[in-house]
Amino acid sequence: MDNLSSEYFEKQKTLMNCVDLEIAVSLIYKEFMAMFPAESAFWGQLAEEEEDHARLYLAGDILKVTGEFSGIQFPPSVFITRTLEFTVQIQEQIRNRPITLKEALDMALKLEKTLAESIVFDFPESSNPIIANLRKIITDTESHLDRIEQFRIEKGFAFLD
Repeated sequence: MDNLSSEYFEKQKTLMNCVDLEIAVSLIYKEFMAMFPAESAFWGQLAEEEEDHARLYLAGDILKVTGEFSGIQFPPSVFITRTLEFTVQIQEQIRNRPITLKEALDMALKLEKTLAESIVFDFPESSNPIIANLRKIITDTESHLDRIEQFRIEKGFAFLD
């Protein structure tokens, strides 16, 4: 079992910040779901997937029991913190003024790009299903980017201005 060192606690804090981040993103998508009822299925699916990511991060703490926790290179905590701050900015914009669908899609695209740049983990080679699930978060984030870009095109917003 990994030693409960300061390094372990720093990694655990980063994991918990990742949980907070995924929940914050999910809440933004739920706001968009309420604002744009015609597109609620799209936003709802994204929100649900972000909540699934939060659960996967919570399960990541179990890796300390298997001894694999110490082999994971975590992203700098400042990356996660800055992305959390960005979610707060988006939430303030949503509360303070009307948002168009194009703006919501642009915000979601920028948010997912920021997430992709923030959650840079380096995982050891492992058959551990928890590590596989954590890898899935990164793959899903890339998929979200593609789906949001495709949805923007379907809605007639082909290019970012």
